[in-house]
Amino acid sequence: MVLLRIRTRDGTERLECADGAGGGENDVVKTISDVKDLISKQPWGVPVENQSLSLDPSLLLRTSSENADETKTKTKKEVVVLSPRKTLKSLQLKHGDIVYMTYPDSIEREVTKMRVNVETKPFGAKRTIEEMISKQVRIGRQERGNVASVSFCGHAANMFQSYVNNTLGFKQSRFGWLYGTKTKRKKEKTEEEKEKEKSKDAGSKKKEKDEEEGKEDEMITELFADVIYEPNQNGNAYVAHVDEEDEESQTAEAIANAMGYERIGCVFSQSDVDRGDESVSAMSAHEVTLCAKLQAKYGKEFVTVIVVQFEDEDEEMQVTFEAFQVSDQCVKLYEDGFFELDEKTGVAKLPASSSAGIAKEEKEEEEEEGSSFSNWGSHTKLVKPVMVERKDVTEVDNDFWIVAVPIKDHTGTAQSGFPIENRLHPPQTADDIRSAIQSRSATCSSYAEKLRDFHLLLFLSKQMDKNDVLAIAESTNDYIDGGDVSEGYKVLIDAIAGIA
Repeated sequence: MVLLRIRTRDGTERLECADGAGGGENDVVKTISDVKDLISKQPWGVPVENQSLSLDPSLLLRTSSENADETKTKTKKEVVVLSPRKTLKSLQLKHGDIVYMTYPDSIEREVTKMRVNVETKPFGAKRTIEEMISKQVRIGRQERGNVASVSFCGHAANMFQSYVNNTLGFKQSRFGWLYGTKTKRKKEKTEEEKEKEKSKDAGSKKKEKDEEEGKEDEMITELFADVIYEPNQNGNAYVAHVDEEDEESQTAEAIANAMGYERIGCVFSQSDVDRGDESVSAMSAHEVTLCAKLQAKYGKEFVTVIVVQFEDEDEEMQVTFEAFQVSDQCVKLYEDGFFELDEKTGVAKLPASSSAGIAKEEKEEEEEEGSSFSNWGSHTKLVKPVMVERKDVTEVDNDFWIVAVPIKDHTGTAQSGFPIENRLHPPQTADDIRSAIQSRSATCSSYAEKLRDFHLLLFLSKQMDKNDVLAIAESTNDYIDGGDVSEGYKVLIDAIAGIA
């Protein structure tokens, strides 16, 4: 069963769509047409012919019209209305995703009202302080993250920080997706736990052993990031604006998966701009809510790595990588709508001076609305009160949400040295393919091993059919077991690279 959230101007409704996982094919929702039919059957639904569905929230800004084909909004931006023939799979719609719906103002529908559990008490009954406190959302710190550590391929990390430091000079934020692998292992006891165990008597040890026999071993997850993909982006001193759904990003995801990797996190640099009060916290409100959004979308083991510049004891500038997650409670409150967020981005608003990279129409609209960007600093604003250290507050210190994750390093399984995409320089050319293949001849035993380079394969996907590149990427994952790229692909790649 796939749950879609249907957001309209009147609120958000839940739509349960059968996906056929149970074996039955009846009423399985596969296309947007099926979604529309299912919506029309709900108590809150509207007729199919009056529905306009989109994945773009700008749909809700459309001027009032009964024409379901109209696609112009107040922001003068084209909104893609979903075709009934589109499949949920092609749109990559997953459990919990939001679909936006509009319908003519003349249509009246019954809006679902949330059930509120009202506690009934006899007249004159009193409530104790303990009962009142139990009704509050109390904010607490989470001691450990959901992963034990994240390890970076040394070359990938160095290439990212080198570009941020030497080319951008830490004047502009830079963003990248982390692709790698996850491993799970049995949790080992800490030295403190071992010392406590030694001090216990024989009776206590036997009792604990009997209790542990029925329990499963506690497993911990370790992440290994081999690749950093830097998508096409517009960056400024505060943030890098990235389109997750553009064609190159989707191709990059497919190539990484074919190589045996999955998306395990993200990395971005913090510029050296003066951020005022934010300096007392490792992350701004914008960055905290971005982490919460990404962990809600990609899972609790998703990590965020920040590259920062600092002055050491000798007054020399150094670069460091710091890994974080936000607490499970932070993610839950984000999903429950506790945070004050920008409706368009789903994260805390940015300073007014950070408008670079934002569409001109959107910038003008924000200025007209007189948007406040005070949510950038060291505290995160909420729209509902919570309890922190026995006080009702609507602003929470960001340090309450942040959980540090240990960083390690390793030698990745992918090749390196090929120029990285979407950078100012150096540009990627066919000559780089030739140089990479020829320079690896002495160290690589097979053609597949020479091509096990994410950035090379992504560039190759712009020169060849993408399906062929995915097949090549899969073969690079098998070279350890003796697999290799087929002869036809070798001849084609050599021709592109100009290798005689």
